[in-house]
Amino acid sequence: MLPNSYRNALNWMDEFFNALPATSQVRTTSPAINITESVKDYQLELAVPGTTKEDYNIQLTEDGNLMVTLEKKNENEEKEVRRYLRREFSYQKFSQAFTLPDDVDREKISASVKEGILYVDLPKKSAEAMSIGKKIEIQ
Repeated sequence: MLPNSYRNALNWMDEFFNALPATSQVRTTSPAINITESVKDYQLELAVPGTTKEDYNIQLTEDGNLMVTLEKKNENEEKEVRRYLRREFSYQKFSQAFTLPDDVDREKISASVKEGILYVDLPKKSAEAMSIGKKIEIQ
């Protein structure tokens, strides 16, 4: 049999946690995003600690935008012998389309994840590839 002080502590915890409002563990905040430019490329950086490359999906859309999607599910459990003290479910989802500048070489886009930061390298087209010059005949 449990001592009264221990039973009172358990009752207090039950009352306290049952009185808390139910909250969703879905995080809908957007990650911090940096976009930089150099002479040869643009770079997109998304900071989402704890993510891996498997959490991301990156693709070019039909209208030429870069779509970055993140979906991360976490299940953490901490338990005592016969009773949960805390059980947390976490779910993160993020999706954003980026309009690419005309000078991005869409065939050479690459991405990597390092220490919770997604790096997307957007190389610029060469000056030759950019010149679409054509003489227009006047009639």
